[in-house]
Amino acid sequence: MREKAFFRTVKRAAIIGSAFMLFSPVTSFAESNDQESHELTIMTTTDIHSYLMPYDYMNDEAVDDYGFVKAATLIEQVRAENDNTILFDNGDIFEGSMLGELETFIDPLEEGETQAVIKALNELDYAAASIGNHEFNFGLDYLDDAIESADFPWLSANVYKAGTDREEHYYEPYTVIEHEVDGKSIDIGVIGFVPPQIMSWDNLHLEGNVEVREIVDSAQRYIPELKEQSDIVVALAHTGVNTGDRETEHAAVTLAEEVDGIDALVMGHAHQTFPGNTGYDEVDGVDDENGTIHGIPAVMAGNWGSHLGTITLEMTEEDGAWNIVSSSSEVTGVEGVEENEDIVNLISDVHERTMEYISTVVGSISDGINTFFSLVMDNEVTQLVNDAQLWFAEDFFSGTEYEERKLLSAAAPFRAGYRGGYTEVDAGDVTIGNLADIYVYSNTLQVVDVNGDELTEWLERSAENFEQIDPGAEEEQSLLASFSAFNFDVIEGVDYYLDVTQPVGERVTDLTYEGEPVTSDMEFLVVTNNYRAGGGGDHLEDADLVEELIDLNIQNREVIADFFREQEGDYHPHSSMNWALLPTEIDSEVTFTSSIDGADHIDRLGLELVSFTGNLTDDDDGAYYEYHFDESALESERERADGDELPATASTAPLYTLIGITVFIGASALLFFRRRQTA
Repeated sequence: MREKAFFRTVKRAAIIGSAFMLFSPVTSFAESNDQESHELTIMTTTDIHSYLMPYDYMNDEAVDDYGFVKAATLIEQVRAENDNTILFDNGDIFEGSMLGELETFIDPLEEGETQAVIKALNELDYAAASIGNHEFNFGLDYLDDAIESADFPWLSANVYKAGTDREEHYYEPYTVIEHEVDGKSIDIGVIGFVPPQIMSWDNLHLEGNVEVREIVDSAQRYIPELKEQSDIVVALAHTGVNTGDRETEHAAVTLAEEVDGIDALVMGHAHQTFPGNTGYDEVDGVDDENGTIHGIPAVMAGNWGSHLGTITLEMTEEDGAWNIVSSSSEVTGVEGVEENEDIVNLISDVHERTMEYISTVVGSISDGINTFFSLVMDNEVTQLVNDAQLWFAEDFFSGTEYEERKLLSAAAPFRAGYRGGYTEVDAGDVTIGNLADIYVYSNTLQVVDVNGDELTEWLERSAENFEQIDPGAEEEQSLLASFSAFNFDVIEGVDYYLDVTQPVGERVTDLTYEGEPVTSDMEFLVVTNNYRAGGGGDHLEDADLVEELIDLNIQNREVIADFFREQEGDYHPHSSMNWALLPTEIDSEVTFTSSIDGADHIDRLGLELVSFTGNLTDDDDGAYYEYHFDESALESERERADGDELPATASTAPLYTLIGITVFIGASALLFFRRRQTA
């Protein structure tokens, strides 16, 4: 195991005067006695996602509430305030921001070069990190290179080499760090865990290479032996607190309850903070006031460098034996905190190159687009993505064995109020930064082969976005369920209704292709992304993929960029209205929340399916809207959609087409025909 002494002395004197004092409730583990006590402060970050600078690349503006260079200042302040500290990260380090994407896809690192975020972590002398689920997004070779460039160990105790019956680890499962507290030696055992769902989310990279156990199973297997080698055990668990039906993904509570030997639990993955999270108040075993889970001190430090998490352990030592007397946990936000100039200087070059890249203009739109109502009705943003994906696939498959296959496209509104605001792009020039707003993730384009039953199941999974509505209820009902927006796929090329008065699994109705009912024996090619094609979101299970696309690493976002570049003039936002909630007689109001700006959007476009109730959410950042299950309102929307112009497109093929021959005029006609059929 790799060992690392953890002391930093440089620059402390210069920042003592501005240091933050961290206060939090104290949880007692043992009765105090006359022995001298010693404090160890465990500092943690998580889910950085290469958000190094306090800058919103999507909207091209500075921010104050996130950015790792601000968290770095807090790290140095804590070191100045405390004699005994150690620093860990809990995964999802490099994938995410446009800065990280620049180094991965746009201007890839040369052999031997180090990612900016890892340079920063090296500079700040991190002691260890767990491997998060997004570390696997770019393949195992990419992750291996990242690990090689780090000055600290990367840990994952539940990832194993394939074919070893889950006996041989792919990465270091844990490490023991020889540390000092007030001059006394202490062995700190550190172990890492990742959600087992990586085998679904990144199946294309992992299948046949690694196998995964459940987090709790591997913890029960390895923490006892780590405890024997250590004075205290810190679990870097890239997992959150389960508040729904995702227990194996968010396993922190079960981990704390069922596994003996953990002295400090560091959480992540959920992009939440703990303690100070009232959303966990009803979860058994979670003590938000004292910052413990089943009595174990725990912390979760948000995401994107928004917070620094600390767990302070008060301990006594006698004859080399350490005893924890009490603990305190806290998260400290970065709002109002100055940037760490040393880290800024370290990564300024890649930030400047990112700024230049995001300002690149790829096209223009004739009207603004947003995702305010994308979860309840057909939307211009998902339509744009589907238009671009169909455009690419029509050309890619021209002249191949797939040319005559039924072709569909799936897209989700990534930013639709779920932990990330809403996509908003104004009329005029469209930049790369705007595309990052439209298509948030660094996905690659894939095409799956599904039959009619699988297509229906795909849509049924998306329909879990809605609560079941009781038509006869008199009291107001909520329309939207707790469902990730990025899992609400809209499939273009077929027409369908979702009947939300029916239970989950029985909502898709009147599913047709070119006017004919979809049957079990029909076969479709569906353009999607690697996350969905690999089983992410539970829409698909073992779907066949078009092999020719698997290893090409064609980004969905770049397909949209090329689609814009090939437009003759402005792209005209539109929606085909190929899907809708089934019009039904509902006795009560059915409401949902969205952006406060949605009210103006309704007035501007004259929308009739939704209306503003006049009520704002408690934080005043959102508003309540009513959905109208009215046939005439739906027909009005379809008439409006029928009046929208489809984008005019040049006949030049994408630069990366395999055959170099364009048939886009035919593809445009096909799209126009499909749109006319759904109107």
